[in-house]
Amino acid sequence: MSFENHADHRFSHLSGEPEMTCRQLQSVLNQLLDPREMTWWGPEDLWDEARFEVGQTHLLDGRKDAARFVEHASAHQTVVDVTPWLSHPLAKQLSNWITPTENHQPSVELSSPLGLLRRMSVALSGPETAPGPLDRLKWQGATTLAHFWGPLEKVAAVNIQTAIAPEVLASKPQLIVWTISTLQQVITLEVATGLPPRAWCEAVGPMGSLVVDGFLDPSLAAKPRFWVHDARGIPRAEEFSPVSEVELFAQDLRLAQHDSALREHWKTRIQRTSQWLEILEKSATESTLGRFLR
Repeated sequence: MSFENHADHRFSHLSGEPEMTCRQLQSVLNQLLDPREMTWWGPEDLWDEARFEVGQTHLLDGRKDAARFVEHASAHQTVVDVTPWLSHPLAKQLSNWITPTENHQPSVELSSPLGLLRRMSVALSGPETAPGPLDRLKWQGATTLAHFWGPLEKVAAVNIQTAIAPEVLASKPQLIVWTISTLQQVITLEVATGLPPRAWCEAVGPMGSLVVDGFLDPSLAAKPRFWVHDARGIPRAEEFSPVSEVELFAQDLRLAQHDSALREHWKTRIQRTSQWLEILEKSATESTLGRFLR
């Protein structure tokens, strides 16, 4: 079975999946990736800085103080997994805006202003190049996709393991690109090390696009970037070229093992993310945001 067909098969049953609890997500991801110590923070658990500092991966469930975890993650240059999606105030909203497949029938209240999901991109970065921090970024990427798409079974583990094959890491250890192409959507996960901590997600449909950025920066956490498209799918905004437009498919990952120019292209795209988001912020007016955030 080809890489693309394997992904199609695994995702074909995900529409209509009930929303996962944090404990269910923890169980799913324990099976997906290498086991590691995970610190569980329930709604009533008291904040404990010492407990935070010794944990590698933090699971937050219904926490009203998620910003505190994000602040400490930024101060310590670490990544707090699941904070963005299980406790971030925009997580449920973005989830509701995504209409995964044509077979999915959302309620009127949850109908997506983006329309049928056409593409989703997740990008994460961290400063450390050691295997531990890289694994945590990889883990958070799988968490993000699992939150939106439901249990990924073994497809995430298979594809991530392919992406970090020894021959790939030996040539370009600071960058991983993982792309799944389904019949209707393209999902791309980009993980980079040696860069400042950052995490952002973009969902794209025929009616518009939404970028949620700043999971590791509390000052940006409540500022989603949103813009609309015209009938041809071209963003109606100030002049810019969205670097997150997905042009990479699964075969590109295999080609990159022997193509240094392609690897450098991916690296450049990620490094340009900060500049791109600054442009998006200027193009997303309060009036445009207000119509969709009410």
